[in-house]
Amino acid sequence: MTDMTVVQEKMKAIATAYTDYAKWSFEANKAYLEKLATIKAPDEAIQLTTDHMKSAYETFVAEATKIGDLYKDFFKTAYDPTTVGMPKLAAVNWPQASQIARPY
Repeated sequence: MTDMTVVQEKMKAIATAYTDYAKWSFEANKAYLEKLATIKAPDEAIQLTTDHMKSAYETFVAEATKIGDLYKDFFKTAYDPTTVGMPKLAAVNWPQASQIARPY
């Protein structure tokens, strides 16, 4: 049987990763808009926007990969008992369909 505290810890790690990314994203967008409000030249605004979007994309890809790995680890832990019990289940001498008594 899977220890539910381990499953709960893995779910908490996933939720924490989402929360951390959301906080970072909010702060990065806030800082970007504050800088954008002070810029006078269009070429500076374009450069600032380009840099912000590049950083946001790179961070998103890194966080999505990290969260994906957390999910993979979670499912591996949560469904481990089903893979452990399968060899025992396969070793049972099950009756053939022709050996099962039919009610009619």
